[in-house]
Amino acid sequence: MNENLDNPFHKLKVRYLFWQFLIISICIGLVLGLIEEIGGQKFNSQALTLVLYIVLFSSLSLWILVDFRRVGVNLKCLVGNVPQNYKWFSTLALVVLMILFSISAYLVSFSLLSWVAPNLIEALLRQVANDPAPNSSAPLFFNVLGAIAYVVVAPITEEFLFRGFILQRWAAKWSLPSALVVSSLLFGFLHANFLGLSVFGMVMGVLYIKTRSLIVPIACHAFNNLIASSMGFLSGQAENTTTSAVNSLEQLRSGWWVGILLMLVSLPFLLRFLVRNWPNKDAQVPYLINVHSLKS
Repeated sequence: MNENLDNPFHKLKVRYLFWQFLIISICIGLVLGLIEEIGGQKFNSQALTLVLYIVLFSSLSLWILVDFRRVGVNLKCLVGNVPQNYKWFSTLALVVLMILFSISAYLVSFSLLSWVAPNLIEALLRQVANDPAPNSSAPLFFNVLGAIAYVVVAPITEEFLFRGFILQRWAAKWSLPSALVVSSLLFGFLHANFLGLSVFGMVMGVLYIKTRSLIVPIACHAFNNLIASSMGFLSGQAENTTTSAVNSLEQLRSGWWVGILLMLVSLPFLLRFLVRNWPNKDAQVPYLINVHSLKS
């Protein structure tokens, strides 16, 4: 049976995703502008950021679902089943290693860049400090909203878009290994910690390919974000963001060795996992395998 004829991802285009993102963003901006103009309502900037994220990525995922239905993508085959007798403990340990590597990649890469482009790193540190993450000094509503955004919406929508759609569309265009690398780099590019999140994207993609279940990377992504949010909640926020960024820059330069140590601890295990489970050039995407399993 011809794979090209069976694969509905040949009928989809990733570049349309960026236009859809732009259209939804403009519509949301117009609605918020009208609310502020007519009702005189002023929004809390951090809470608004979380709401915008939830609405934007949820709307984008719904739009992609409509496209999937149009070209005949079977959502059940895309998501897959929960693996039976799956070793969740080992996978969650893998998530912990990814968190350690993300921290190490952040420390090492930002420390090196701080000597080349200190103004850029200070700006990024201020951005990280101002990210609307749950923290102990924030109101309960804000923390609940942050938990929903980071632990529920982000894992579901980002895994659906990057592993469920982009990975499989680019695999139909090129090959599965190439699509895995490029989609992971795109995932990392859209986050401040490029290196750490690119590796995270590769591991999530390999987990999806290995288990043929989108539920596994979604669960791991949620666990990762839960730990990260809990760390942010316990650490709280600095009172002076500017001073905090400068102090963080100094601490970053002096703490590079911590990043190297964490990288030496985590990277060998992550590389071992990726090498042992890396897909072959002619490997099929999880969707097609699930479709053929359903027909047989």
